[in-house]
Amino acid sequence: MIKFFKYSFILSAFLIFSGCASTQEELTSIIQSNAATLITKDQKRLQELLVKFKKKLDIRNPSAYSKNDERRIYTLIKNTNANFLLKYKGKILEDYKEYLQIAFSKDKIENRNDYLVLAIYYMISNAFDFKVAHKLTAMQFEKEKLNKLYKNLQIIRWKIKVDRDINGEYLFLTWQNNWQIELEHRLKKNSNLSYEEIKHLWHIENSKETLLDHSNFSFEVMLTQMIDSVENSLKALGEEPKDLSISALKIFIFL
Repeated sequence: MIKFFKYSFILSAFLIFSGCASTQEELTSIIQSNAATLITKDQKRLQELLVKFKKKLDIRNPSAYSKNDERRIYTLIKNTNANFLLKYKGKILEDYKEYLQIAFSKDKIENRNDYLVLAIYYMISNAFDFKVAHKLTAMQFEKEKLNKLYKNLQIIRWKIKVDRDINGEYLFLTWQNNWQIELEHRLKKNSNLSYEEIKHLWHIENSKETLLDHSNFSFEVMLTQMIDSVENSLKALGEEPKDLSISALKIFIFL
């Protein structure tokens, strides 16, 4: 009799919660463990940051993304059950490592931004296992995958600042001021520019920028916030992730 009342109470409580929760997502949040709830919040935070990252990357590199695919990529980032894959040389890319390889290739790559954004998205999808829609306990998240994401984001944060193509041009414009890029191009032709010539750089002369302007650290900040979110998830699983040193970043390959 006691068991009957016990199970009746559990069933009644579940039905009440089900009635109050208007969506499956809300119901999941009610019965999730605290650690699983924290990790799910980190995942959503990563998706939000990736939306901001794409917007800023496309503004800074306006000729390096597809306007035709723009809406579909944003839809993908904001969801966990959408699917959108790019092709490269006729091959459909399904693995995030393939996207990373193309995004950081030294060859001329059309729509390079899109490959990087999708690489990060599918890294997040793999680490948080988007295929399993509703996770109730932290044990459903894999530490190894999250550790890979933690390290890969650190590598991206480094490479996006320093990597160049076969012509010596930056793969992505992020931290650089426009006058710095212009100056670098001028110095390739004449290494003995005077201060007067520097003052006549187009972005300086037309008051678009000044020589005292700070470099743009917003990309590094966003990637650091992504890394911090993954770190929070790992700590919720009892892990203490390790940062890669500068020397390791220079030689480390994507996991």
